[in-house]
Amino acid sequence: MKGTKSERLSSGEVRELIGLEEELSALKEKYGISEKKTLFAKIGERYYRFRDAHVHPKLVKRTPYLWLCLLAIFGVNQFYAGHWAKGLVYLAFCWTGIPIALGFLDWMAAVPKKPDAMGRIEI
Repeated sequence: MKGTKSERLSSGEVRELIGLEEELSALKEKYGISEKKTLFAKIGERYYRFRDAHVHPKLVKRTPYLWLCLLAIFGVNQFYAGHWAKGLVYLAFCWTGIPIALGFLDWMAAVPKKPDAMGRIEI
């Protein structure tokens, strides 16, 4: 049964592919060829540009923040962290249950972070 097993590339082949990709992108740039981006790629780029420009990490005490993640349905953890816009979004959607899932994700992101000497983490 040939072909059923997936073939792995050697490190030399990977380096060659990376080199070819770089050469292709350099040629596209040289001749002014731009690739069309999908709608989702454009939205994603705009979101990350906006987020990087407007969202600044805050220092919060770790233990209260973790407990407040239980009240994420009302955005309490986001208000505590100083992210007022996110807190209002959580509050606006509190009837849907979406903030519960987002609060769980906030909690999962905060648990592995190591607190500093004063017990604060960066959110």
